Amino acid sequence: MSDNESPAACYRRLASECLEVAYTFPNGSRRTVLLQMAQVWQRLSDEYADSSAPLLRPIESEQPVMQQQQRIQPKDDDEQQ
Repeated sequence: MSDNESPAACYRRLASECLEVAYTFPNGSRRTVLLQMAQVWQRLSDEYADSSAPLLRPIESEQPVMQQQQRIQPKDDDEQQ
């Protein structure tokens, strides 16, 4: 970060750099990690600047994988007879 660069501007720059590098990789885990890093830098920039409009939008096909929690399904009384 340069002396005259605000933290929010630095975070935006880092997000942009992550995006630039990400698109040099083919689809896969390396690209996904860099895109996730870009999103984190952008979120930090938004939070620091108290901005509500993110400059980056997640790419639909490359959104982070979400984990699901499993619930135990109750057994039906009808099936046990």
